[in-house]
Amino acid sequence: VCLTGCSQDLMVQTDQLCHRRGIKFFTGDVFGYHGYCFADLGQHDFVEEKPKVAKPSPSVEDGPDAKKAKLDSSETTMVKKRVEFCRLGDALAVDWRGPKAAAALKRTAPDYFLLQ
Repeated sequence: VCLTGCSQDLMVQTDQLCHRRGIKFFTGDVFGYHGYCFADLGQHDFVEEKPKVAKPSPSVEDGPDAKKAKLDSSETTMVKKRVEFCRLGDALAVDWRGPKAAAALKRTAPDYFLLQ
């Protein structure tokens, strides 16, 4: 489901409905030079390809080579991962008071507050 140009209440209600039924949800809008996009993909499973780490040879006991793990670009491992996306209502209900919020505020794009 994709929404644009809707009220915040309608977006939150639609996201809750989609999240309960396992339907992917996208919303966004543009205001002049600024805009936002939000995606609630529920539980998203994917596979990531990682290069294998070659262990140092046992003959080298000390020195810089013994402490460094080397990446072998010819061999890779497939790693399954799962990401749990948050709901729009949860993203908008952040409490900006307190010590943790001050640190998060520095990492938050100013465009986040357009939606507020």
